[in-house]
Amino acid sequence: GLFFLAALLRAPTPRRRKMQAARAGLLSRVGTFARPLLARTKQAFVRFSGSAPGSGTKPASFAEAGQFDSGFYQGTSLLAGVLVGSAVIPFETQREGLRQVVSGFRTLGLGQDVMSDEVLVRDYLRKNALAAQNVLIASPTFYFLFSYITGQNLAVCAARSVTGTMRIVPFMGLFYGAFACLAPFATQLVMKTTGKSYDESVSQANIALMLGGFVFVEAVVELRGCGVTFAQMTLSSFAVFVPALVGRLAAGVLTQQSKVGTESVPVVPPEWADGTDWQRQAFRMSKVLCLDVDFFTTAAGTSVFQHILNAVTFVLLAKGNKSSLGDIAKFLLFGVNNTLASGAAQTLRTFFMRTLFGLSWNMASSQSWDTPVFDAAVREAQR
Repeated sequence: GLFFLAALLRAPTPRRRKMQAARAGLLSRVGTFARPLLARTKQAFVRFSGSAPGSGTKPASFAEAGQFDSGFYQGTSLLAGVLVGSAVIPFETQREGLRQVVSGFRTLGLGQDVMSDEVLVRDYLRKNALAAQNVLIASPTFYFLFSYITGQNLAVCAARSVTGTMRIVPFMGLFYGAFACLAPFATQLVMKTTGKSYDESVSQANIALMLGGFVFVEAVVELRGCGVTFAQMTLSSFAVFVPALVGRLAAGVLTQQSKVGTESVPVVPPEWADGTDWQRQAFRMSKVLCLDVDFFTTAAGTSVFQHILNAVTFVLLAKGNKSSLGDIAKFLLFGVNNTLASGAAQTLRTFFMRTLFGLSWNMASSQSWDTPVFDAAVREAQR
């Protein structure tokens, strides 16, 4: 966790804030369109569950409804500690700490012939720290929408968007921290056993790590963030949840992780920048909202798997550890109203929800965040 403490991430520039204001205006118009669709889903889920999700009775207080539990306080304390530490620890102390981390990789056997210090810091330590940050930035969107369609009012949705995000902080730290530490060695192993180049070995090593245990950490992240307690989780639900999560990770996490820090290239043709009025407007919108190939890969590729994940989560929230595979299958096919039309509509709503989350995630990944400690380490390695 030391390299996370060393990540001193500065605020965006005024120019970037101006672009964010433009995005906010466009997103508010999207929200106006989305509200009726989400309201129908919200009402339907209340009928399906018969009560507030995860509880047989109405919450006794706003704190209970907003899920201000121990997980929220633990995550908040951890994140606050990292932010305070990065703010008060002197730059040179952080820089020396990062040097010790790099030295530790070499001591453990990571060869300079496999990857230089520059590559190690840039492609593993810095990239995974930023990837964790970007997930946390985008997570409130997901938890707000999830809470809204499961029958909560706007105040509770806003609270859960925060509490859900804070609950996943420890797991995100574990997920991306362990990934940053293990991926270099996995890449080295693939290179030495297969004879492939570094570029060819990276994706193979990343996929192997995802399937080799990280998917279970992500499963806990997903369920805990949505409010499912450990007592409500069942082995049968994991048998459905984990395979679907593998597919979503491939289309989501791996795509956005590799995208960190790269410039967004609009999906529309570049000549539209100087085309007719509507073409120029379409190009500007694509530029402002970061509508690139990675966005559509994340939105479309993850929506199919997210529908399965939502089904498991919805059923666990409604029925807890009494849930069965039959309940999950019934929700997948017939939705909350027990009809084929309801099942199809639920799929479309999931796609819309995932699109909004993918939009926020892709926009965060497209930013050029300032990371002074990591940047100094990269410059030092280039000398």
